[in-house]
Amino acid sequence: MQHARMKSFAVSMMWAGIAISVAEIWAGSLLGKAGLVWGLIIIVAGHVLGGLMLSATGCIGSRYRITAMQSTRLVLGNKGSILPSLLNVLQLVGWATIMLALSGEIGMQVGAHLGGIFQSRIFWIVLVGAGTLAWTLLVGEKKLQWVHTLVIVGLLGLTGLLSWIALNPAHYPLQRPFLLPISWADRMVYLDLVIAMPISWVPLISDYSRLAESERGAFWGSFIGYGLMSSWMYVIGLVVCLATGTDDPATNIMGLMGTMGLAVPAAILVFASTVTSDFPDIYSSACSLMNISPRIKPHYTMWGTGILTILLAMVFDLSKYEVFLLAIGALFVPLFAMLLTEYFLIRRQDLSGLDFDTGKGLEFTGGFRLVGLLVWVLGATTFFLAQKLQFPLGGSLTSFVVTAVVYYLACRFVVQRAAWEEAA
Repeated sequence: MQHARMKSFAVSMMWAGIAISVAEIWAGSLLGKAGLVWGLIIIVAGHVLGGLMLSATGCIGSRYRITAMQSTRLVLGNKGSILPSLLNVLQLVGWATIMLALSGEIGMQVGAHLGGIFQSRIFWIVLVGAGTLAWTLLVGEKKLQWVHTLVIVGLLGLTGLLSWIALNPAHYPLQRPFLLPISWADRMVYLDLVIAMPISWVPLISDYSRLAESERGAFWGSFIGYGLMSSWMYVIGLVVCLATGTDDPATNIMGLMGTMGLAVPAAILVFASTVTSDFPDIYSSACSLMNISPRIKPHYTMWGTGILTILLAMVFDLSKYEVFLLAIGALFVPLFAMLLTEYFLIRRQDLSGLDFDTGKGLEFTGGFRLVGLLVWVLGATTFFLAQKLQFPLGGSLTSFVVTAVVYYLACRFVVQRAAWEEAA
């Protein structure tokens, strides 16, 4: 797939468009029991921590022009990288399915004010899914960037309207007290839920940062573009939740827009925001499968994945959303903790001599880097144990630190052992 290079502004706009999502508004409601003050603190802290990991991982792709799953060969080996590729495809299919299922529920509420077929949940799922598939036809076209930018500018305008409604006390008066008592363990659980959102994009960021003109532009474009808009979506969800007690703020506010005579802007917002957030999942699923076999045809894969998510969205149970977010954190936080440790600390950002297309230099033991696989399992286990036993740093931070330290020490030991055996 050939692509034009993306300028810094295009990178930031792309990530802003990804963040404008009904799923992120909904995720904000998961922090409702934290209250306004602690909720805002956790939202900012989670996006800074998760965003740094997201953008730092993207540096590998922007400097060496490799996809996200290709980069995992550094820590898992050529064949070992097949496992995260498959898991990433499952995650991406899950995200795309959730987005479509949400758009169906919300579209149905908005459509009640439009009448006819617009009141059908299935109609909205098929409509948005078809829009996402149509978007794939622009892949590789030079006009994709300006079309995307135009759509995002429109989305930002609609988001401004959405924000005015959500933060208007006449519509959503906040209930006092603003500062609620909350245990440290609960704060860390909520932090894990926020960190999981930017982390969910880590397994695909290099698929896009490799297309950026500069490494710096890719880093700051993703960190600022995604971080600001995602945080704002969380804030909207939190505010609506605290004002109404609803656990589905996106549907609530879109329904309100319908009663205010704004059903058409609400419908456009649901459609456009879901397409711009859904398409990266479809595209990166193709990139992940191409890491398994370069013979896979990306356009066929995108269409196959898109049709599958439409069918799954019709039967998906949205109550599993929180579990899905935590599973993402458990699997991908330790994986990319290893990758960042390998790239920045062990190899010092120098991947010379490695060929990610042919796999040269990444064979390890029959294509598997055993130390990476073992430490990955340890890191995922640490995530769940840290949450269950209520470690002070929570699941994400504990898993990241433990994985990074153990991986670094294990790699040093392997190198020293090889030196001893050679000397003997």
